[in-house]
Amino acid sequence: MNLIQQILREAGADLDRSFTIVPAFGGYFKSVKRVEDYSPQRIVLTVAKMRLTVTGEKLIIDKYFQQDLLVRGSITGVTVE
Repeated sequence: MNLIQQILREAGADLDRSFTIVPAFGGYFKSVKRVEDYSPQRIVLTVAKMRLTVTGEKLIIDKYFQQDLLVRGSITGVTVE
């Protein structure tokens, strides 16, 4: 198991979903095809056939590898289009 997945699992994340938000930590997103927009307050992702808009404060793309993306910061919302 990869270290990020282990940390998220121990924090209570459900890694079987398309994305998981962990309070005071950030979020883990699977099947990310593209990062469309990125700022410390908003990240727009193409995930599978959806578009996700992640909003919050001090957002940082921490890891992006093999379509898995780790966002660190205070996530206040995720909208699906």
